[in-house]
Amino acid sequence: MNLPPDKKTAMPDAEVSIDLAMVRELIAVQAPHWAHEEINYLATGWDNEVYRLGDTLLIRLPRRQLGEDIGVKERRWLPQLAQDSGVDIDLAIFEGQPTSSYPFTFSICPYVPGISAARLNRKERDEYAQEFSGLLKALHQPANSKEPRSDFRGCALSQVDERTREQISTLDLPLQSAALELWQEALDADAYGGSPVWLHGDPHPSNTVVDGGEPSLTVSLIDYGDLCVGDPASDLGMCWMHFSSAGIGQAFEAYGIAVGSPTWRRARGWGLRYAMMTTNLGADDLLGIVGRETLNSLLGSSV
Repeated sequence: MNLPPDKKTAMPDAEVSIDLAMVRELIAVQAPHWAHEEINYLATGWDNEVYRLGDTLLIRLPRRQLGEDIGVKERRWLPQLAQDSGVDIDLAIFEGQPTSSYPFTFSICPYVPGISAARLNRKERDEYAQEFSGLLKALHQPANSKEPRSDFRGCALSQVDERTREQISTLDLPLQSAALELWQEALDADAYGGSPVWLHGDPHPSNTVVDGGEPSLTVSLIDYGDLCVGDPASDLGMCWMHFSSAGIGQAFEAYGIAVGSPTWRRARGWGLRYAMMTTNLGADDLLGIVGRETLNSLLGSSV
């Protein structure tokens, strides 16, 4: 599930109708070697519908054009990210083609076992703070390409300044003041001067899968639709979406970034940016709940 890149807060309408019968037909015609496997609906995201294929695979089908663009991007760049970083990423193993009844390509990928981190509370998520930080650090390798770039991930915070200030303006006045002060501190931090590194782009709790427990806790990231290269502070800002203050401290210590450093301040600005993007999602929306908790944590007040 990819965070919306702007101030929209409602899941966009599907541009194509997808149902179980159609998915079964796609597999039977294009991937008959899997036609004997059980197929079940799993979830609907902003850009894709997802179905289980047997016990070990997923089918990701775009529900709108942006989902198609994301799928093409992932299949193009994820192998390069895997090569540059050495991280075991669950790459697509099959690319389905459009048909007369379905206009987009689709991907069959390995299923990542575990539970969504969005279903855990912050204290529970603190248990994987170091593992999450280590996974990001492993991904954040210098990219052997100047692409893909993003206008709303990994870029200078100034590029999202106008949109973020618009969203802050919707807060109650006391919160606006605190949010603007925090945001300005992030903007004033020294700009990223290193080589662009690979970024997941959207490693929020709903894109994080946790499996097992101590001492065999594993953390995996899914949905690389916002994959890009740029400033690592963009990904690190998600620490505020995941953890309590204690967990945030553990994550940054494990990564090797000091509290109050320019990277930390830029990352905290990104944390505010992500909170503002999700705060107005529905009362029962897991990511909306995470966003409101994040804003409360950053500003020290109830939203």
